[in-house]
Amino acid sequence: MNNKKFLNFGSLNQDMVYSVDHSVRPGETTASSKLEFFCGGKGLNQSIALAKAGARVFHSGCVGTDGDKLIAKLIENGVDASLVRKCDMPSGHAIIQVDKNGQNSILLFGGANNRISEKQIDEVLSNFESGDRIF
Repeated sequence: MNNKKFLNFGSLNQDMVYSVDHSVRPGETTASSKLEFFCGGKGLNQSIALAKAGARVFHSGCVGTDGDKLIAKLIENGVDASLVRKCDMPSGHAIIQVDKNGQNSILLFGGANNRISEKQIDEVLSNFESGDRIF
């Protein structure tokens, strides 16, 4: 890839993935056979994929004070996370049910992802120039 910078204003979520026989129905309580934790969010996944393809990627967004693992995941995968801000609410998270057929149901809490402000956007964009890519 060329020397252009890629900027992603994207979601950063803590994913809790529950393996279930079937997705919970209204009024039902069911047990999970397995629980796994992942760093996720469409934005985080996009930034990591682009960095692995060789792009110079900067990720911007917001995490809560509980978001250190999300920032570390970006950095360990070659994404510049210096533009990620911390705010005074929990990071975004997803509760994901995956049934025995691989189908999922997702409950999403946007959390700190919803705190990206116009001021933050303007400050971040001042680090980029014509020809850089934003997604």
